[in-house]
Amino acid sequence: MPAPDLSVLIAAHRLWTEVPRAVASALDRAGGAAVEIVVTSDDGTDYAPLLPPDPRLRFTAVGPVATGAHAARNRGLAIAAGAYVLMLDGDDALEGPPDAIAQALRVARHAGAVVVPTIVRDPGGAELRRVPAPGTTRIGFAGWRHAFASLHLVVRRDLVRPFPDFRLIDDVLFDLRALAALGGEAPVAEALAYRYQLRPGQATDTPWQRFDAEYARALAAIAQDGFGFGQHAADAARVLRRWRAMNRMVGTRQGLGDYHRVVQGWLAGRGA
Repeated sequence: MPAPDLSVLIAAHRLWTEVPRAVASALDRAGGAAVEIVVTSDDGTDYAPLLPPDPRLRFTAVGPVATGAHAARNRGLAIAAGAYVLMLDGDDALEGPPDAIAQALRVARHAGAVVVPTIVRDPGGAELRRVPAPGTTRIGFAGWRHAFASLHLVVRRDLVRPFPDFRLIDDVLFDLRALAALGGEAPVAEALAYRYQLRPGQATDTPWQRFDAEYARALAAIAQDGFGFGQHAADAARVLRRWRAMNRMVGTRQGLGDYHRVVQGWLAGRGA
């Protein structure tokens, strides 16, 4: 059996209702592409019975509990067979037409990767933010500095490194390292989008001090030896310093999604 074109990595921790929706969102956009979904349990749950039988679904061994998203994602990455990989949080989803993944892969095969735009939606489905702005065709470290939201890549497997040992910003570091491996810039997908779904109890509700500590640790690691960013270490540090400053400015607000509402208002006030 030929290797799949794309492995979608989903880490699952107490997301018994959300993971089936995330899986369905990927499979519904896999027309014309060979896609596998790798689900990694991090709560002791066997997610296979919660999902319809499908040969495109793969599961890591059940057992580890609360090891963190980075560790769960790495367990999924270890068994991923796809030529390209994309991470998808278990409580998020993909958007786009039925062949959106195939369209993204066509671009990625030419460039090595393609950035999937992020749409932040409130619990009712309304769009709060879209990053990067519609019409953006390429994005690099300079554009990433103004994103203030996770951006994920469909990226060639040999260009990625394991998710680093961070509880909150491992995905940010993973994707920025991939961007560095690409030379610092990548095209933006036109059809495929990443739905960042706001819900109670997610990272945006985490006290800002925890994010601040992780940014500080990552910046210290970059200053020490480049932390896998090579010649783009200074570019990555600029992104993280700016995101850290925004995190401090927003602080911990009452109300789901306030981080993204405050960021959107701040950017709008500056004509961004």
